[in-house]
Amino acid sequence: MSTLLVAGGHVIDPKNGIDGVADVFVRDGKIAAVGKNLKEKADKKIDAKGLTVTPGLIDLHVHFREPGREDKETFETGSRSALAGGITAAVAMPNTSPIADNQTVVEFILKRSRDLGLINIYPTGAITKGQEGAMLSEINELKNSGAVAVTDDGHDVQKEGVLKRAMEYAKTCGILLMSHCETKDLTEDGVMHEGWISTQLGLPGSPALSEDMAVYKNILLAEKTGARLHLMHNSTAGAIRAIREAKKRGAKNVTAEVSVQHFALTDKECMGYNTNAKMYPPLRSQEHIDAIIAGIKDGTVDAFTTDHAPHIEPEKLKAFQDAAFGTVGLETSFAVMYTYLVKPKHISLKQGIEKMTSAPARIIGINKGHLSKGADADIAIFDTAKDWVVDEKKFFSKGKNSAFIGKKLRGKAVYTIVGGEVKYDRGTIIA
Repeated sequence: MSTLLVAGGHVIDPKNGIDGVADVFVRDGKIAAVGKNLKEKADKKIDAKGLTVTPGLIDLHVHFREPGREDKETFETGSRSALAGGITAAVAMPNTSPIADNQTVVEFILKRSRDLGLINIYPTGAITKGQEGAMLSEINELKNSGAVAVTDDGHDVQKEGVLKRAMEYAKTCGILLMSHCETKDLTEDGVMHEGWISTQLGLPGSPALSEDMAVYKNILLAEKTGARLHLMHNSTAGAIRAIREAKKRGAKNVTAEVSVQHFALTDKECMGYNTNAKMYPPLRSQEHIDAIIAGIKDGTVDAFTTDHAPHIEPEKLKAFQDAAFGTVGLETSFAVMYTYLVKPKHISLKQGIEKMTSAPARIIGINKGHLSKGADADIAIFDTAKDWVVDEKKFFSKGKNSAFIGKKLRGKAVYTIVGGEVKYDRGTIIA
């Protein structure tokens, strides 16, 4: 029997309404008690005075690149990166090589996660075979093999009839469908947000309307079919408006995420042809950020994610139009949330933690993201007074392509605990 006491920290557990100084006692990998001045003796004690203790963060949107592109990232390097950011669970996107459109790849991901023993990795399966948007994958087989959702992330299912059948099938199987919303005919060859900055740079732009129309399409089909729909990486005012309207109509089967960079950075980051700021959906103009923050404040947005997308250096050292899309984010997501939302008092820290713990757990249907008695002891401990400058050379991730390089952020993970075991301790991964 192993025991751990996290003593004297400011404990924030949104699901259980806890927001104050308390101790957390762990026995055999489970939460045994949360309360003030606990008297239990423990094998190991962490003095958390002055620190913030939360459930381990859960990221619904991560590209681990394994299998197939282990040069960009592996489950091991990605998991280490997650631990350094206070993340104890992550949902793996299926656009690997081979694509996770079958039982074999999903089971491989689960086995790799178990063998590594670092964080909890939850696989998704592809909606369509090869993510080609034509023939549906065996969705029930994917669910039975352990997929928590199906998605063609990286692509939108352009054919409405195929998407409708996918939703009907997903509802029958009882699995979540996560949708990348993009209208390809409108995006065309756009490489950044269509606006004044793209005009100045002479680069083809991707209009906000491309996302807006796809979000409306997905919502209408979800309302018609009754499927559980999760809208991924929303970045436009129109998308937020559509989601808000759907929820007002009573669409309880629709949830939405925002990747943290999309409430933090504008398309001005692309000035100087900065390819680390090239991503999809693109960084938008200030009016869209303002709309997203309003959607966060009024509850339209359910969860925060990273859309962690690591690339090798040569893929970002190209001309802007040819460079790869994507930014890494596992090690910076909490700090971005704290710096751009909590510090300016848009939301409370408790609200931010809810969108990174219990809300994502609820969306994918896992019993995580809280510190209830008997729950898995997945815990993150942060120093919310810590100011630091993002230095990609210090990342645990293989991907160094961060849109936040050189930026000063506040808030950093100090300890990360998974299943009652300390996996990250003040800058060191404990494997």
